[in-house]
Amino acid sequence: MNNATVYVVDDDPTVLESVQDGLRSAGMLIRGYHSAEEFIRGFSYHGVACLILDLRMPGMTGMELIEWLRAHRIDMPVIVLSGHGDIPAVVEIMKLGAAEFLEKPVDDRMLVTRVCELLQAEATRCNEKAKTQEICDSFATLTEREKEVVELLAIGLSSKQIAAKVGIALKTVENHRTHVLAKTRAVNVANLVRMKMIALHAAIA
Repeated sequence: MNNATVYVVDDDPTVLESVQDGLRSAGMLIRGYHSAEEFIRGFSYHGVACLILDLRMPGMTGMELIEWLRAHRIDMPVIVLSGHGDIPAVVEIMKLGAAEFLEKPVDDRMLVTRVCELLQAEATRCNEKAKTQEICDSFATLTEREKEVVELLAIGLSSKQIAAKVGIALKTVENHRTHVLAKTRAVNVANLVRMKMIALHAAIA
């Protein structure tokens, strides 16, 4: 996938190289690290990405690195690799939000397929997040009167009814409505109401 990065962290040089080679053969952009600490020092999060992570490493463990990612609100999908697939570890990793747990040695084709799936899902999530942010930013530009007009349009009032309720001229309401549609890039009132709900849910979240 273009513009997507796969980060690989494993203290075993042989495993690290093997995993990277398998992913590179699929045309992926790879960044490899020999420890969680090295990853944190060299990591710069932007765009669509996925992390493949060894569970048991000297120093900071894979589980501790996942906790670090979550603490820093880095939500890229994580695939955990381990030669020690005990159930308690799997449960804890999934609770932390890991997308997948795979036992070593991992099949290259299976790993590539799973990484592609996660990157595609992440690209969709990032695109939706960007659209939501764009909507929120556009609603933030509305004046208080424009926001009031939006609220009244959302409950089904006509421009004439809004003018009577607010105590302003019908032409003024129509001007506010035109400005709101232009600022939010809504194609019509129904679209505007949907965008308003998206902005509201984003604010609550």
